[in-house]
Amino acid sequence: MDAKCPECDLVAVLNDECTEIKCPHCNFKSSYDDYIEIMKDKAINMSADYIPDRPGF
Repeated sequence: MDAKCPECDLVAVLNDECTEIKCPHCNFKSSYDDYIEIMKDKAINMSADYIPDRPGF
């Protein structure tokens, strides 16, 4: 299965047991649980960047 690499944004590979993520492009390697936490943090940071500044709210 494929996954998005959090380091280089290219395609990383999730092993068949769903326990490890490896990126052949930048050599990123992580456990699946750590990968989920990294991607969750990236999503939270991205959403914070898109909250519009509206005076009065």
